[in-house]
Amino acid sequence: MWLSILSHLSGQRQRLVKLRRIFLRKTIPPKILIVRNDGLGDFILTLPIVSSLRHLYPHARLYVLSARNIHSLSSMLPEIDGWITDPGCLLKRHRKNKKPAQIEAEYASLVREVRAYRFDLAVFSYAEKHSARLAKDAGIPYRLGPLRRSFFSQFNLWYYISRQTSSQGEFQFNLKILRSLKLENRFYFPQVKIPPLAKVIPQRRYIVMHPYKRSGTALVWPLESFQALARIFSREKIHVIVIGDKDDESILDSAFGKMERVTVQCGLTLLQTASLLQNATHFFGNSSGPLHLAALVGTPHTGFYPQNKASSARRWRTLPLKDAPPLSEYLLSTNFPVESARCRGPQCPYYPCTAAIEVNAARKSMELWRKSTRRTKTISKKPRSKRAKKSP
Repeated sequence: MWLSILSHLSGQRQRLVKLRRIFLRKTIPPKILIVRNDGLGDFILTLPIVSSLRHLYPHARLYVLSARNIHSLSSMLPEIDGWITDPGCLLKRHRKNKKPAQIEAEYASLVREVRAYRFDLAVFSYAEKHSARLAKDAGIPYRLGPLRRSFFSQFNLWYYISRQTSSQGEFQFNLKILRSLKLENRFYFPQVKIPPLAKVIPQRRYIVMHPYKRSGTALVWPLESFQALARIFSREKIHVIVIGDKDDESILDSAFGKMERVTVQCGLTLLQTASLLQNATHFFGNSSGPLHLAALVGTPHTGFYPQNKASSARRWRTLPLKDAPPLSEYLLSTNFPVESARCRGPQCPYYPCTAAIEVNAARKSMELWRKSTRRTKTISKKPRSKRAKKSP
């Protein structure tokens, strides 16, 4: 109700009509900026917006404003025409350790860069105060952002999506944003084309694990459980590659370095990690960026999630693959008789709930992927029709 009243008073309906004419321009293609400048997993879950806009308007020029460390994915995402990197002057968590003079200089430079592109529309999948002000200072005429923010006046087009009361996933929420533009929000899987790399990919069969997560945004599967799973594959003579950041190398070496058929690789670029994941038979990891990257390149995967609603598997599920088994069989979590929107930490009697996910359940998940893939291939085969013999 509030959105309809605001749209009527602010002239949003008239702006949508004018924006529709801009979308249909052929001689001067419309330029659209999609803003998602936080984590890797969040950015990947925003890519369906890009794919949907690409199918609706193939002639449009689509750009993204992303974090600096994600820019290396640009060569494997052909649907994106251009990238603008946030140097760390927009989000609150990136501004903590910087001096005010440095932040002001980076912000002024970023405003000039965005203004030079002369965008017609900015779509905010995630917004904070300074990123919203950036679009307005850069002179973008149409700015679509959330109404549930104190700085909603920086936008002139709004969407109202309640993420706490719904059981849909993040990528589904992102697609709903297009409804505010009166556009079809059909899901298309993002196109991925990994260029050939100089790094040699192992020729033998291997599994990739990402056991360590330092961000602390959600509860994780214990490192001891990953060790037990790696020992199972080692006994089965399956090679395991453990990946992590450069800062995680000492921890991962002490946990996995002495295991037979287990290799630790840290400090890979995102492009190298994507290539490694694409050639893997399976991926195991906590709810983090590498898990979503594995889904993006089409690798069977198993993720570990806490039970609370804010970080659950349904809320932060990976992009859906065609051959995937049911969601609860590869994005694993517990089923304790407790429900909360946010994790209560040590106050919860089942804390940490992720520790109760069994190693055998993770091993079984890999087999369920294989069965689902074989079943899909069998169904896709069309039976050959036998020609009836003509009577003499």
